[in-house]
Amino acid sequence: MAIDILYDNGAPFGSPVQAGEGGALLDYTETNGVASITYEAGDPVVFTPEAGDVAVIFNTADLTDFGVFYVTGPTMTAPIGDYPVAIAATIDKNFYSFSKEFGELYTVQIYSLELYSELLASFANSFKVNTQIAKAHYSDFMIAYSKNTSHTVVVDNLRRSFWDNKEALMADTIFLIDSCTNGNPKAYKVSINDSTFEVFNNKFKSTVSFNLASSKL
Repeated sequence: MAIDILYDNGAPFGSPVQAGEGGALLDYTETNGVASITYEAGDPVVFTPEAGDVAVIFNTADLTDFGVFYVTGPTMTAPIGDYPVAIAATIDKNFYSFSKEFGELYTVQIYSLELYSELLASFANSFKVNTQIAKAHYSDFMIAYSKNTSHTVVVDNLRRSFWDNKEALMADTIFLIDSCTNGNPKAYKVSINDSTFEVFNNKFKSTVSFNLASSKL
């Protein structure tokens, strides 16, 4: 297993911004975590996502409905839209309950290894997920009125250099990529909201924890 970090480092000068960043969702199907996605790119289409890129689909009216996908490659372009781009991807349904509903506006955001992000390869060998469930009740009858599930991703200790990895850890947009999940790779959007790092000889002394952005209710 290889766990990589993909972080948004901004689009380089002269790169195709509109097509590379994605566009409006035109068509979406998914079965058992394997998805087919078609979105409206720019004019002309000068960028097509490749295997290893990350796609995020979200409802612009309700950001709680979103999914994070590992792009497995381009597919045949569907005969819809003016400048359609079709891709195949995988999604971890344990954490992303994304399901497009007709009539709502969805956007596809592409994070490209080649153009828009940098990859910190072999960041870890494995990871585990800690899940916290919180429920609030009222009255002695214990009637639940609020429920919340949150996840923390903990990556193993590779004694990686702190200063070499600081830019990636502090980036505004961070993805963990599990590229060796029995031939079914997954991507996860994560963040570090508040953490304390103990550094020994300029290397992490212990594991690193991330908050996992999850849409699963």
